[in-house]
Amino acid sequence: MANAKFFNPRKVTLTSVDGKQYDITKLVGALSYFEDIYTPFVSANMFVIDSGQNLIGTLPIQGGEKVTIRLENVKKEMVEYELSVWKIFNRKIEKNMQYYNLALLSEEAMNNESARIIEKYKAHPEAIVQDILKNVLKTKKDIQSETSQFKMCMFPNGKKAHAVIQSLMSRTVPKSAKFKKGGGGGSNKKSTKDLGGNSKEASGTAGYLFFENKDGFVFKSMDLLCSDGTDSFGGTPPVAVYYSRPAVGMTADKNFYTIEEYKFTDEIDIVEKLNNGIFSTHMCYFDISAQKYEEYTYDMSKTFDNMSHLGSQDDLAKYQRELGEKPSRIMTILLDHESWYSDEKIANPDEDGDAEFPDYAKYYTAQAIGRRYLMENQRVEITIPGNSDLKVGDKLKIMIPNMAAESIREKQTFDEENSGTYLIAQLSHNYQFIKESGEPEFTTKAALIRDTYGIKEYDSKVQT
Repeated sequence: MANAKFFNPRKVTLTSVDGKQYDITKLVGALSYFEDIYTPFVSANMFVIDSGQNLIGTLPIQGGEKVTIRLENVKKEMVEYELSVWKIFNRKIEKNMQYYNLALLSEEAMNNESARIIEKYKAHPEAIVQDILKNVLKTKKDIQSETSQFKMCMFPNGKKAHAVIQSLMSRTVPKSAKFKKGGGGGSNKKSTKDLGGNSKEASGTAGYLFFENKDGFVFKSMDLLCSDGTDSFGGTPPVAVYYSRPAVGMTADKNFYTIEEYKFTDEIDIVEKLNNGIFSTHMCYFDISAQKYEEYTYDMSKTFDNMSHLGSQDDLAKYQRELGEKPSRIMTILLDHESWYSDEKIANPDEDGDAEFPDYAKYYTAQAIGRRYLMENQRVEITIPGNSDLKVGDKLKIMIPNMAAESIREKQTFDEENSGTYLIAQLSHNYQFIKESGEPEFTTKAALIRDTYGIKEYDSKVQT
């Protein structure tokens, strides 16, 4: 293997709106390609150095042009990105040189701005998402989705495609979700919380994410994304193991899996979690059809085992569990089981009832919020030699050195609490086509998140 950061720019083609192709490989100074699990579409930024061609004026670039980038990575594999121009920014002129940036987006992102949905849907959320992507946004890319538990009926009322999908994310319950019997997402057992004194215990897990990566579109539950395959959720194991270690004197193949720089940018944040009711939420439901009022309390420590976890920590930390003894958030939710019910009688939302599309808010309201905010208990950003195989939604195992005294490091080389498996939440592949000296260079920066501490092979020392 050559220099671990090497890549070979093969060809960059700009296709005008009338179909003419231009080879602009020699004009490209740098390219940064972005993915994010909280963003529906991929994007990129291309830095252009235009000496004498004045492509921006003579073509002219007017938006909507297709840009195809073909590269060869250090493994001699071909990598291709195809995006569309949506903006020009930071244009500067010096003598006979023009410098500017082309902001690029996936074609589906451009189509989304004018795609209004007026058809009514009666289907499972994943089927709705697939229909929107194929028939509204006209994508030909691969779509990965996970089977959900409940069918729903919805009328988008002219919303944009992504807005409709976004509205489904927090309301979708995966097929793998486990609930205690009774009461719709809870048990008839009374909660020990002192708020109200008459609430039932909520349970289960919920919530999906929708995003695009290099392989296509993904609509999957947060539990499946956080599963490393060692639990019942059926996730995938880490795609690679990276070590924070000196790269000097190493062979190129080992250097490829070296973490050049890392920093923990966010950890724990008790106050944010209390504000969002992650540890405990008190929910007041009023069924406007049956004129029925119920209270439920969602306790994260009692539903912890119903979720997938990336670390070895087996429960909430002791102080977090104690904070959860009293709800830090109160939510009031109106239930309407008759939105899509036409009979004269009152709709019965029970499993053996006659409501075809009942309001499932009890199954997802607090569950989706809790799952979403628990995911980012730890956040670390790493810089590594460019790896074009990586994508958001993948998991990485990172090994961080033990920062204890040397005598302890000899026995325990790595930090067993902060090392381990993380989910790639954001990444940027950064290609430097032109450098003042040396050959082209490719690095990857990734933001990794996880919900719990520890390496799966070892017991966590977190006090629970």
